[in-house]
Amino acid sequence: MSADRPASRLAAVCVAVVLLSGATACGGQADAGTAAAGTPADDTTRRIAEVEFARQCAIGSVSFADEAGITAHLDERLAAAGFDHQEWKRWHDALVGSPELVEQFAEVSAAGCPAG
Repeated sequence: MSADRPASRLAAVCVAVVLLSGATACGGQADAGTAAAGTPADDTTRRIAEVEFARQCAIGSVSFADEAGITAHLDERLAAAGFDHQEWKRWHDALVGSPELVEQFAEVSAAGCPAG
């Protein structure tokens, strides 16, 4: 990966950590009841991946007083795209057991963050 695409590296590292540890964004273990293993990638999961990647690109330029601010920032982006936090969480948790979702997220983030 090139040095001019730090967000792509960040995304790849985040996905690797999730896959290797089974951790969720909230620091807990992925709940098998919230996301089926092998969740297929589709247009909806692509849109969620796009929201998540855009958030990852923007997160370095935004300051938050606490973790609640980070969650609010995510929820605002999700709402603007027509999703809620639970839909994102199910997608995020499904990354642990879905190579299709991981591949889709890698495709979404492959171009790297826009120069800003």
